[in-house]
Amino acid sequence: MRQYDDDRDDVTQFAQDNKKKTCIHDLVINGTNLMAQYRKQLLVLGITNFNNPSARIQANRYNDLYRELERSGIRDSVVRVILVNEADAARHITGNYYDKIRIYQDNSKDHLIKKLRNHGQTIDNFVFGRCGYVGFTQEHPNSNLEDGKNYRKLLQYIKTAIKNKRRCQRLCS
Repeated sequence: MRQYDDDRDDVTQFAQDNKKKTCIHDLVINGTNLMAQYRKQLLVLGITNFNNPSARIQANRYNDLYRELERSGIRDSVVRVILVNEADAARHITGNYYDKIRIYQDNSKDHLIKKLRNHGQTIDNFVFGRCGYVGFTQEHPNSNLEDGKNYRKLLQYIKTAIKNKRRCQRLCS
């Protein structure tokens, strides 16, 4: 296994069998390391901007996703669904939850969204495996969950990842 360092301290690229895996071990926002907080859970993270009216539709679709997983018997102990609100939209949300979904507020200190989007890409939906590897992403416009096809693709990936879960010996590093 060869390791490639990115220009960021918290993201490391691994090449294995001609495939690159992105390892995220320090995903910190407002003093909380999300990878440590939700260790050994599938972490579904959506980026949103509550300054934009369509963000509420996207947040509602995340709540739909949460409820559908719940109806399938998939609980918070297995999958955690969260949203990260862009820094410039902080005044457009009140509280830490949008219905059932936990919201984290990005800020100028952490720049979490900038780190995740990796040099200007417009990736809005991420699924992190239980060991910290990025397992699935959806880039704009395929990240719009209002489109049923995009929603089903995200849901299917989550269900498949849960079904085919492997034992996590250690977090990626």
